[in-house]
Amino acid sequence: MLWKKALSMLVVLCVGGAGSALGQTGTVAGTVTEAASEAPLPGANVVVLSGEQDAGTQQGASTDADGTYRLTGLAPGTYDVRASFIGYQSQTKAVEVAAGETTEVHFALATGDVALEEMVVVGYGTQERSDLTGSISSVPTEDLEEAPIEGAQEAIQGRVAGVSVTQNTGSPGSGFSIRIRGTGTTGNSNPLYVVDGVPVSDPTATGAGGISFVNPSNIESIDILKGASAAAIYGAQAANGAVIITTKGGQSGERRISFNAYTGLQETPRTIDMLEGPEYAALRNEANINAGQAPTFTSPSTFLGPNGTTDYQDRVFEQGTTQNYNLAVSGGTDDLTYRISGGYFEEGGIIDKSNLERLNVRVNTEFEVNDLLTVGEKVTFERTTRNTISESDNVRNLLIQTLQVDPTVPVRDSAGNFTAQPRTNANNPLAALDFRNNEYNENRLVGNVFAELSFLESLRVRSQFGFDLRNGNTYAFTPEYDISPSFRNVSPSATQYSDFQSSLVWDNTVTFDKTFGVHDVEAVGGTTIETNDYRFINATTQGQPGNASSLRYLGAGPEVVNVGGSLAESNLLSFFGRVNYNFSDRYLLTAVARYDGSSRFGENNRFAFFPSVSAAWRVSEEPFFPDTDLVTNLKLRAGWGQNGNQRIGDYPFAATIAGGQNYVLNGQLAPGSAPLQSPNPNVKWEETTQTDVGLDATLFGERLDLSVGFFNKVTSDLLVYLPPIPTSGLVSASPENAGEIRNRGWEFSANYSTTPLEDLTVRIGGNLTTLSNEVLSLAQSTDFVINSGFYRNGSITRTAPGHPVGAFYGFVTDGLFQTQQEVADANALNDDGPYQSAGTAPGDIRFKDLNGDGQITQADQTFIGDPTPDFTYGFNLDVEYKGVSLSTFFQGVQGNDLFAAYKFYTVFNPAFNMSEAVKNRWTGPGTSTRMPRLTSSDPNQNSRISDFYVEDGSYLRLKNIRLGYSVPSRLLDGLGAGLSQARLYVSAKNLFTITGYDGYTPEIGVNNNTLDRGIDRATYPQARVYTVGINLGF
Repeated sequence: MLWKKALSMLVVLCVGGAGSALGQTGTVAGTVTEAASEAPLPGANVVVLSGEQDAGTQQGASTDADGTYRLTGLAPGTYDVRASFIGYQSQTKAVEVAAGETTEVHFALATGDVALEEMVVVGYGTQERSDLTGSISSVPTEDLEEAPIEGAQEAIQGRVAGVSVTQNTGSPGSGFSIRIRGTGTTGNSNPLYVVDGVPVSDPTATGAGGISFVNPSNIESIDILKGASAAAIYGAQAANGAVIITTKGGQSGERRISFNAYTGLQETPRTIDMLEGPEYAALRNEANINAGQAPTFTSPSTFLGPNGTTDYQDRVFEQGTTQNYNLAVSGGTDDLTYRISGGYFEEGGIIDKSNLERLNVRVNTEFEVNDLLTVGEKVTFERTTRNTISESDNVRNLLIQTLQVDPTVPVRDSAGNFTAQPRTNANNPLAALDFRNNEYNENRLVGNVFAELSFLESLRVRSQFGFDLRNGNTYAFTPEYDISPSFRNVSPSATQYSDFQSSLVWDNTVTFDKTFGVHDVEAVGGTTIETNDYRFINATTQGQPGNASSLRYLGAGPEVVNVGGSLAESNLLSFFGRVNYNFSDRYLLTAVARYDGSSRFGENNRFAFFPSVSAAWRVSEEPFFPDTDLVTNLKLRAGWGQNGNQRIGDYPFAATIAGGQNYVLNGQLAPGSAPLQSPNPNVKWEETTQTDVGLDATLFGERLDLSVGFFNKVTSDLLVYLPPIPTSGLVSASPENAGEIRNRGWEFSANYSTTPLEDLTVRIGGNLTTLSNEVLSLAQSTDFVINSGFYRNGSITRTAPGHPVGAFYGFVTDGLFQTQQEVADANALNDDGPYQSAGTAPGDIRFKDLNGDGQITQADQTFIGDPTPDFTYGFNLDVEYKGVSLSTFFQGVQGNDLFAAYKFYTVFNPAFNMSEAVKNRWTGPGTSTRMPRLTSSDPNQNSRISDFYVEDGSYLRLKNIRLGYSVPSRLLDGLGAGLSQARLYVSAKNLFTITGYDGYTPEIGVNNNTLDRGIDRATYPQARVYTVGINLGF
């Protein structure tokens, strides 16, 4: 047929033409390997930079799995060809291309000083850092074995831009407050914690739950998903970001044994300067006289001398000890790898009866059954015992009592008995400690078992069952004692709390990873089923027949004071997928989608969809980018995504009923129940939408790594509890989605590494984050606000539109009244009453009349401080020379306010001891403009919540400094004990803090909830710790 002949002629012409064209061009081919190991480098970029003749288009290629590449269609001439791979120094060679010939050019790349090619855990998989498009940061974990830290939370503090970590108190085992890119909700603001692929339970303010079970010496990596485009893979669980921890596993080869240990001492870094005995006696008399009362002390001078003052802070604070021991055995064959480890940690607090003891065992194994199937497990068992003192009670807080007590009274009388406070109702703090018996025990089992099928090299199917089982028990016993009428307990009592929490997670995923020439595609999809169960019981009995330890249990008390309990359940069903696309190692795209259904929401909004997309452009891999050591890596990235927050309680949508409600029947009170809140089937997810852009660069011959980013994070449909209609009969507020909060800021990080001399390495790093937090709306009602942070004179914080979350709210001071005429002039401003109080006198605080009505009322309160820092930062300097290393790490915050609530007692209540600040009090016209007169009655309400209590909470702390020595291998070989590594070190933690704050510590975390932060109720300070340790490897 004619068409067949025509087609044949066309094919011949095309082939012939192609052959003619190829005959006029040449080819460059070869390999790219690692210089040190000569191993191939798959995915390396080889780019033609320039040539004597224009080939029409600039060309490039990526190496295959064997590290080989091929560049075809090059016109004859001389070219500069560059090979590059992230984490390695690029290399450029001049190449002569001849027509019709293949020129072999091989590259051997040396590693750079800044290693960017590490693997990062991104949720249901890993990625090379160079391929990241979202905002993900990693925490350095190399030195965790030598750091005297309680857990993984402390390892994050100050190390990562965009992440703020605050220890709630310095008490051993206390909880941490971690905020990723600000506070985005008035409820639970904790990030999601994932350990070896298992989401673990939320931490509590007391330190239970969370990641406290993870032994720092077992940590392989800590990766933090900050942007929504990165965290969207976790959907409804990661609105506040995610912290992903991967533990160490075994490696094939000979058995390895590692042992590390340290021991140390702890002390309080500072105390509050209080009055001595004679000073207190004199100033209390002055306060009585100012109030028209008789003096308390006949002769203050009788307390002069060493026996006239008891320094109760010196008696309460003591030197604590800490010790830590870890042993690990690892190894395996080509088919089976294992790592088994155990650890013991003990921390004795700087106050008696505050301590922590933790024992943990971990088993990680992985077995390749055959080429198709791999199975394994990672399991941790932890046993924790913690003893605590009273910290949260506004009145009986132990350190408040320590500051309150009369310094003229000794701790014990001549007979050795605890003394009472004859002139105050304060409790003897040493007696309170002696009577304190409060112990918390926790048993916890966390881990996973998995099976993975590899049908093809590029296709894997994985099924994983994860679990987090926790049982906690609190035992408290109050003995019988009688110190004074206000400090006595006539009947012993025992209290026990017990809770059980379980979280079961079943993940099933399919992963596809394939390279098609310059196109690299990775996709993961799967489903998750999660079920959570929480049970709680408590009981108190009293009347135990004595204080003996054998009688300190519930059954020994014949009188039941109370019995209670609760039960909560929730379930989560999720479907998710992620696609990563990489074109020629230059253009990167990531798309994520997740569909969640939660039992915590109303039937109208039970399911929600959370998408995200992010992209990056590696400019430095473009052919036009100059081949220079000045900039070897330059990447621009941007991302957008949405997450939901399901941490809103288990039944916010349901109608609930409260017991213990009284009714009047036949003229008598009868117990009953009443509706607690009305049902709301429309309750839905708090939704966080986040946009971020960033730039990553490597400069100066791979020595400097820089990252800069901007984020804008808006949480909408905020769950708030609006007050019920008065006539509804409801007991409490009902939840509504009716608010919006915005966080925005900049993140900067830099790491520099250099070797200026042989055997000398210097590393410098730092990060800084700015943050602006604002409530955009709360409800349709413009006057709805949320008050929190309650203390002696009312609520301290207020959350309202146009202001930060949990800002301080109160009166504004305006100096002191200096004369009686000034008081009279102020009282004349309003005919309806005095300016402040009928008892206002010279020396009292004058408060600002903000609404101009001539009187100080509640309407004159305003926002007086913000506990959110303007910026947070951390930086380190490490120097190593011939096995000797010096490491320093500094951490700080700037621009945040603290509310020194403890000054209610140390300034405004002269019945108790006072701080030395009152020495600068007003004693006559012109003597002071800030510190008011002393008075035992306070008719002006000088102690009301005002900016008098607000102080700058900025600080810079030397968090850790360590000097270490690694024994040379030649000396270890001579010992003949099988030692492969030996390192000795000494370190100091919290060595010094630079701050203008007056309290025990400027690091004040969350007390009861997200909105109760930055309020200092005499917070247990972070201890200064000195340790000496050793690391051994066999």
